[in-house]
Amino acid sequence: MKSTLKLILVSMVLSIGILSAQTYRLEVGFVSPKQSGAELSTNYFNGGRLGVTAEFGLKHNFSLLTGALYSLVYSNKVQYYSSTDSVTYKTFGHSIDIPLRLTYTLPLSKNLKVFGFAGPNINVGIAQPRKTTAVLSSSLREVIDEFGNVPTNGTEDLYKSAMISRINFQMGAGGGVQWKNYQLKGGYDFGINSINKVDTSKLLRQGGWYVSLVYQF
Repeated sequence: MKSTLKLILVSMVLSIGILSAQTYRLEVGFVSPKQSGAELSTNYFNGGRLGVTAEFGLKHNFSLLTGALYSLVYSNKVQYYSSTDSVTYKTFGHSIDIPLRLTYTLPLSKNLKVFGFAGPNINVGIAQPRKTTAVLSSSLREVIDEFGNVPTNGTEDLYKSAMISRINFQMGAGGGVQWKNYQLKGGYDFGINSINKVDTSKLLRQGGWYVSLVYQF
């Protein structure tokens, strides 16, 4: 309930901000997040995102940018135990990014500008269904069972199963170039909090890079 109220509050503040913004943009791009930890294997995702941003002008070429960006990503991770034993994890991720970036823009000519930005980002998970396909011999299953849970075939949502947290706080930076009403930009977001809800002693952070094409309208 507390998480739901926080999301509603953030959405209200974001809506008010967008209504009073000075510049609006449509953004489409490629994203490549990863989930990684010191004691955990890394899970790489690839996909795309689409959304709108709103920018508020400040002084001395600075501005504040926020918005809402929907991402759809996919991961196909295979864990091999031997040449004949393996477990395949196919995962889809649906999420919303809410950035809050301080941006500095440097005009080079009438139509050409370069810019850089930095600031926090809130990644809110909507759904993350994962399909597990285990091809394991009975002898290997017995060995795995002694050290932990044996992977089983099936599909589950990692959020609904309380395996990972829906809220992922990040800090990021990036930059780009603008020609007239078009921008090409890229950046990287670093995960701050652990999203591991199964074993809180093992940190699992989510971050990644992205590149986007942006149209100002």
